[in-house]
Formats: sequence, structure tokens, C-alpha cells
Amino acid sequence: MRVAIILNGISRKKSFFYANVYPQLKENFNIAIFETRYAGHAIELAKYAADNAFDTILSAGGDGTLNQVLNGILISTHRPYPSLGLIPMGSANDFARAVGLTSSIDQLLKVLKENSPALVDVGKVVCKDSNGSAVNRYFINTCSVGMGPLVVERLERNRKKWGATLSYLSSIITTFFTHQPQLIKCKTDLWEWEGKARVVALANGVSFGNGIYIAPEANLRDGKLNLFRAEDVPLLKFLVYLQTIKARKKITSNLVNYSLVTSIELSSTEKCALETEGEIIGYLPAKIHIVPLLIKFYGS
Repeated sequence: MRVAIILNGISRKKSFFYANVYPQLKENFNIAIFETRYAGHAIELAKYAADNAFDTILSAGGDGTLNQVLNGILISTHRPYPSLGLIPMGSANDFARAVGLTSSIDQLLKVLKENSPALVDVGKVVCKDSNGSAVNRYFINTCSVGMGPLVVERLERNRKKWGATLSYLSSIITTFFTHQPQLIKCKTDLWEWEGKARVVALANGVSFGNGIYIAPEANLRDGKLNLFRAEDVPLLKFLVYLQTIKARKKITSNLVNYSLVTSIELSSTEKCALETEGEIIGYLPAKIHIVPLLIKFYGS
């Protein structure tokens, strides 16, 4: 099996990868490593690997690197697509939680040797960037509007100082104090909703933001996206709710909604950014839908 590894070139765990992971992988597979050098490079590298008919492409990094690798594969013209795999080396590794993957080298080898990759659903976003250019972006875990994009911006500033867990929590709480709920309209084929919201998220996986379980019952193969909508929630309730969902429990409140959708349109009269897996990709209005069983993934 020909395996391409797209490695996050600025990962703090890069030295660990070369010292401990790579030696064992190259003993078992025909390995080629492509190391990212700049923002967005993983998309280019994954497309190159897919175009050159690698059997499997492993993303060695966090959720952001995985998102780029996914998009690089899916813009390739080569068919069939290579199988996608993950070596969790990020700060949050939320999608790794969804598929039961850890940083264990033994687990990684067992997954690649003994497990067959299984088809999983993928979400797709169509929107525009800050210049008005069309954006078509896939996501395998989550996308969101509201607090999410602001948390992403703060996290980029904080993570180098405080580490992953504290940075995520600090960014979320700080954003809550400064973020004003935005007027957002959600429209599906079956219903419409419009109102002030702190977060509107679409999840294929179970969590985002380093273990915030907005979709604890998510299924990667059900052809559905899990919609999580937190409306104008007061501060004290929000702090309680945050602990509830970090404990993998659903919130019971008329200000929080859970539902399943296959497609949805989000719009706003305000400037409202949209993020996918920790990267701001564009602004509302946006159309988001599920693409069932699009790519094969190596999970546990």
C-alpha cells in the first residue's frame, strides 16, 4: 500500500512523529512524507498525492490539517479517491474523538493493517469570502457561525501562550463576554427559524472546540448533519450549559435546539463569519448540505 503522509510542518509534535511514528510506519508501508510550509499548503499537497494515485493519505496534525487534506483529495480529478486516515497531532483532535483514534502508534498500525476503510459522510459549504469570491469547502467534522469564528481568531492569538485546553476555555469565555448575539436566519425544506443566536453549528462529528459535545449522538454514516443552535443564552446559563455539553450531555432548554438536517441555508443582515474545523472560510449567506458516504476513512 502506497501511503502519503501530509505532516503539519509547524506542529509541536513533529519531532515525536519523526522519532517514533515514522520509523514504524516505514517498516510496514511504502511511505512518502509531504511537510506543509505555509497556510493552505496541505490542500495542495493532498491534491498532488491524490493525483498521483496514492492508495491512502494520512493527515498528521489537528482538525485544521485534516480539513485541508480532505479538501485537497476531493478537488483531485483522480478516481477513485484515496482513503483518508488521521494521525492525531493537533491541539484539540475533535474528529479523532469521533472515530475513536488516539495518539497510540500500536493503534495506528492495527487500524491500517487490520481495518478496512469505511465510507463516511462529508459536509459541504457554499458561500463567499471577504472579497466576494465563491467558496466551496468540505468539512468532515463541523462548521459554525456566531461565537465559533471569534473563538478561532482568539485561539490563534492565545494557544502559543497558554496551551490547548486553557486557550480553548479562555477563548470561549472571553468571546462570550464580548460577542453580541447575531440575527441569523436558518431555512430548510421543512422549517424556518430567525432570531438572535450565539452559536449555530452543523456537525458531522460529535464535538468541536476541544471537547464541546454539540452532537453527542452524531453518526458519520446516517446522511444527516446535526444542527446545534444556542440562542440568546444569558451568561450564567451559558457557563452551566458549557459544562453540561463538555460532559457529553444534551442541554434541556427552550433556548437551545438540536435537530437533524440534510441541507440548510444560513443568512444574516449582519456581517457573519463562518468557520470550518478551526478556519474562517467565508461569510453568510451560505448553503450547507451533507454529501453521503463520499470518502473512505480509516477509523478504529
